[in-house]
Amino acid sequence: MASVEGLTQDTAVKFRTIEGRIVGTRGGTSRWNQVLNNVFYRCGKGIDFPNRDNAAEGNLYSKDWGEVYDETQAVGRGLNWMSSPPPALMLDLEAWRKVFGFDMKGAYADMNIDVDLDALTLSWSIGGDLPQQPVGKHFLRDLLGQVAGERRKPGPLIEVPGHPTTISIDPRQPAK
Repeated sequence: MASVEGLTQDTAVKFRTIEGRIVGTRGGTSRWNQVLNNVFYRCGKGIDFPNRDNAAEGNLYSKDWGEVYDETQAVGRGLNWMSSPPPALMLDLEAWRKVFGFDMKGAYADMNIDVDLDALTLSWSIGGDLPQQPVGKHFLRDLLGQVAGERRKPGPLIEVPGHPTTISIDPRQPAK
């Protein structure tokens, strides 16, 4: 069984500006990206934006940062970064919200996750209560196609299990 431990070497989601690239009529990149309803598990650094012209919302962050202990290294302890202008800002969820208004519907959670790459399954459980937020237009369905009600928890799936649950993550399987 090929299994993923969930520890990133750098950042789970990282954007970088390439000044010479032309997109439409503008130069540069890394603007107007949205990081929505993800699970960041054992990530030393969850999101690294090069500027504030991006957005993050509804993400679920693990309290377990893996084997990363020094937040001043290239990989920070479970933090999100705003890398430009220097010096880079290394922000926990509270500061991420306060300084940039990102992830107002996001949350920290105690998680246990195992991904089996051979079987293409995800076994996971979430401890504790997660906040429920009003559903926005981008969150009407979850990753598996399940329809959301008026409120939902952060992350990509509407059903957030309190006990170990295994689901298929095989992209060839139709959503239910």
